[in-house]
Amino acid sequence: MKLRRRLGIEWAAVAVISSLLMALLIFWSSLSRFDNLLYDQLSGWDRPTASEDILIIGVDEDSLASFGKWPWSRDRHAALFDRLAETRPKAIAFDILLSERGLSENDQMLADSMARNEAIFLPLHFVFPGRDGAEFDVKEPLTGFSQTAKALGHVNLVFDSDGVVRRTGLCFAGTGEGAKGWPHLMEQVYRHIHGNASPAFRRLDPCDTPLLLPYSERSAVAAISYASIVNGEVPAAFLEGKTLLIGSTASGLGDRHAVPLGDGGSMDGVEIMANLLGALERDDFIVPLPFWQQLALSLVPVWILLIGFWRWRPRTTIFVSLGLIALILGSTALLLTLHIWFAPGAALVGLVLVYPIWGWRRLQATSDFMDEELQNFRDSRVDIPVVPSPLGPVDLVAGQAEELTHAIGHLRDLRRFIWDALSNLPDPMFITDLQGQVKFVNKLAQIGLEAAPGSGDQDLALDDMLDRFVTLEDLADVRAYLSLKTEAQEQDYVEFTSLNDEVFAMRRANILSDDGELRGHIHYLADITQVAQAAEEREEVLELLSHDMRAPQAAILALLDGKADGETELRIEGHARRTLALADNFVGLARIKSSEFMGEDVLLSEVVVEANDSLWPLANARGIKCTVDNQLDGAFVFGEPSSLHRSFVNLIDNAIKYSPDKGVVNIVLRAIDIDQQPHISIEISDQGNGISQDMLGQLFQRFTSDDRMAHGHVKGTGLGLNFVETVIKRHGGTVRAENARDGGARFTVLLPAAPEIAD
Repeated sequence: MKLRRRLGIEWAAVAVISSLLMALLIFWSSLSRFDNLLYDQLSGWDRPTASEDILIIGVDEDSLASFGKWPWSRDRHAALFDRLAETRPKAIAFDILLSERGLSENDQMLADSMARNEAIFLPLHFVFPGRDGAEFDVKEPLTGFSQTAKALGHVNLVFDSDGVVRRTGLCFAGTGEGAKGWPHLMEQVYRHIHGNASPAFRRLDPCDTPLLLPYSERSAVAAISYASIVNGEVPAAFLEGKTLLIGSTASGLGDRHAVPLGDGGSMDGVEIMANLLGALERDDFIVPLPFWQQLALSLVPVWILLIGFWRWRPRTTIFVSLGLIALILGSTALLLTLHIWFAPGAALVGLVLVYPIWGWRRLQATSDFMDEELQNFRDSRVDIPVVPSPLGPVDLVAGQAEELTHAIGHLRDLRRFIWDALSNLPDPMFITDLQGQVKFVNKLAQIGLEAAPGSGDQDLALDDMLDRFVTLEDLADVRAYLSLKTEAQEQDYVEFTSLNDEVFAMRRANILSDDGELRGHIHYLADITQVAQAAEEREEVLELLSHDMRAPQAAILALLDGKADGETELRIEGHARRTLALADNFVGLARIKSSEFMGEDVLLSEVVVEANDSLWPLANARGIKCTVDNQLDGAFVFGEPSSLHRSFVNLIDNAIKYSPDKGVVNIVLRAIDIDQQPHISIEISDQGNGISQDMLGQLFQRFTSDDRMAHGHVKGTGLGLNFVETVIKRHGGTVRAENARDGGARFTVLLPAAPEIAD
């Protein structure tokens, strides 16, 4: 249990720390470079097809060669829009900032040309930080241009930590309360074409949540030169019904950015927007899992492995770990096909860390446990004739394992030693587990069975064992004894007769582990056949005393009743009564000591009165008056009526015997409390000469009597007071003898009162 508790603590620590570490890795995106690299490779397996309705009009090298270096004057752009006014495109997105003033006549010329087109969308941009403490300032196109535009939209790019554009935001909003959100320029184009917001935009909450952008192959979007349009080289029908995206594509204009195409190349900003518009049309953005879902899915394989540590062997665990790694990667790829991105980095790191850390902590805990247990084993080794093997020079863990091997060998020898010792016990015995299955039967118990030794008695159930060993008459008593849940006491046993007519005393003892945990029971069977025969002979003697000896004495007394006039007859009567009392007391003592206490609620005052009434003839013959002062209010004791009656008869008889003729015997019953417990006190006092000092210390011993102070012809038997003390102690009380101050002897009996029924 110590090792299990230590391993449980270590396991819980590894589980909690690894889970917290994974949560921090996900929260801080610490493994984003690995996750992004894996995403770049997986996303290249199934790239979407570019839309044929999107056309890029690029400011390329040919356009720069035709019109001169960048930037061009705005009358050049006016010529482009004049050409486009002759076609009927779906929408025109002009990815060139128009937030700074140029020559007024050129600005007006461009504004007029743009006004001739129906659906022009212009970009705005943001300046960080803003003025007057603002987070940013919005830079819209000049008023003349923004009035001609169908809508404005942001064209911000979202860069990952490695500078690659994998994500996009469909709107841009500040962090302050009530901040206005600006949809992306391509979202505005989509809304114009379809008349409503895109499905992806409607699902976002908040709208600026980044989405992973699925890229088509590089240059998959159709593109024509800016100069070709201006020079009239492209027929108007070619542009009809297209969505036109105008932007720079020349390599020296600074609008090229790294994208996750796996080849490390870059892509023009206008082509990135073309891919964004295509994703809006297809609604196939890849949605990263939220933090809690990402954490939950990452923890699942790690916790599977953690739970498996308690169930699997190390070889199985390593294969399961490899399988879980493959499962994580496969799940990532599968979810990606469903347009869901699960970043596997944290889950993989969790698996890679948990296995060696748990292996280290488990090895450390096991090593510490073996150290402690081996030391305990060395300190508590049982001395039996076992030769220890020498240990060789090895490392720490191997040395512990080798010493453990030797300890196990020692335990095997000890087990054999115990097996031989139990098998050769001089009495039958067998051992059962907590389920009542017999686990061991020694030789004498096997001989007592009908089956031959070694025939599989260890496979018996306890009930089957009893059926084959105990007679049917005693079987119920044995089972009742074994069903007791209390711990076995020193005198706790049950007697039964075996099928071979032998008498056994069965005693059950608990088998406890070193930590005190119950493991099973040992059943000892002591052969008491000779003791039982002696008990039967004792009963015969008691019967002889109680019947065969009492009958003649009773007959003598009957013959002498009323006819004993002479001294001889009186002596015969006295000796007969003494013999009869001796027999009664001896039989009573023997029966009490050999029988169990069988108590009941007894009204003590009635017992005392009945005992006093039974002695009235004896007291009346000598003119002695016996008075009973009953101060009890119906007090009960828990006792045996017959033995209590006999005890008070002996005490009152003693008082009468040692009282002078025409004396008085006082009997007082009262209720008292001793240590806050209710008791009943019975005082019996006479007016005799008292008890001699040399007799007070031995008055309750057997065959002790002081007949010198007795009156009348009936002498003491020497067993009456011993019987009284035995009975009173049997009832949990005490009896005391003393001389009263005003003369005479006084006997005080204290008995515990019976508890109330409610208690």
